[in-house]
Amino acid sequence: MISPLEAIELLKNITIPFRTEKMPLAKTLGMNIAEKIVADRDFPPFDRVMMDGIAVKDITAPTWKIEGILFAGEPVKAIKKTDGALEIMTGATAPRGTEAIIKLEDLSMEKKIATYIGKTPLEKGQHIHLQGADAPAGSVLVKKRTKIGPVEIAIAATVGKAHIEVESKPHVHIFSTGDEIVGLHETPADHQIRSSNVMMLKSVLLSKGFKANSSHLADSAEKIKASIDKALDSNDIILLSGGVSAGKKDLIPGVLAEAGFETIFHKISQKPGRPLLVATRPDGKVVFAFPGNPISTLTCFWVYFLPWVSGEWPEYQVKKIKFLPKPSAELDQWIPVENGEVLAHNGSGDLINWSRADGLVWQKAGDKAKKLPYIPLK
Repeated sequence: MISPLEAIELLKNITIPFRTEKMPLAKTLGMNIAEKIVADRDFPPFDRVMMDGIAVKDITAPTWKIEGILFAGEPVKAIKKTDGALEIMTGATAPRGTEAIIKLEDLSMEKKIATYIGKTPLEKGQHIHLQGADAPAGSVLVKKRTKIGPVEIAIAATVGKAHIEVESKPHVHIFSTGDEIVGLHETPADHQIRSSNVMMLKSVLLSKGFKANSSHLADSAEKIKASIDKALDSNDIILLSGGVSAGKKDLIPGVLAEAGFETIFHKISQKPGRPLLVATRPDGKVVFAFPGNPISTLTCFWVYFLPWVSGEWPEYQVKKIKFLPKPSAELDQWIPVENGEVLAHNGSGDLINWSRADGLVWQKAGDKAKKLPYIPLK
């Protein structure tokens, strides 16, 4: 068995099997880009004027004669005489032969004669944003897997990308397992229970924008493999609940091996959720097989799967907890709490009492601390 910390480190090395799709640029905010954005020309594409003022050909001239005016969006012009100047607007193309831009606040203007009244010496090239200074044509402006924010939207727009390729969430199929499980609309026999784990997992995934389907697997290795193979045709991740422990009908580990999956880990030194199995296949498909008890499933889903599939591992809060049990010498424990106190419950099958939990605390093996890492559940 491995520790929870070792499991987390192993999961961080498993590639999330994202899909890609082309979407309108305006709808991609917050998504990860699946292509690189390349400069289609120099940025800026011309020597860009940074201040309203005048463009001069010679900064040493005592005064400058205004030869005309150049607005942003007009074709480039030239300054004709050495002591000539053009009135210029921010965003315009610097006229040919421009030595510097002098901002309006540093000028006295009378009868189309400009005189410098600023207090600092003029410098060649001042207030000119040179062509290609930000990025030359062909350079990568936004790397793949960058999270798209407002600036990335603007960059994509400025290179003419009306649609861009983005990562979309993996498709997930959730299986419940076991002959003791019946559907929500069925009447269970005395020895059966209705399926709850699938609905629990599916509801969370749907709320987070995943495409998630579900079905049930009877205790038959042949049928389990056929169903998993079929689900993998259109899904990237398989979640299984049950059939992963050490009983004679715990068929999942063997079926996954037969289906070409390599086990990354199976069993974590923790309670609840010790039998958790994670496996991958060379084609990028990923399986999380959770133990069947509902709280074991919930714990493994919340602690391991959701942070992995979102790519956002939490920085745990630390909370002082009352009435903590004596720590196990060998197992880390995920303990339900309510309002800073340990929640009384009857084990990992007790959904009723666990419904009051507002979080989990992580009590590591042998740790007698009263302040523990905390994960909110609501």
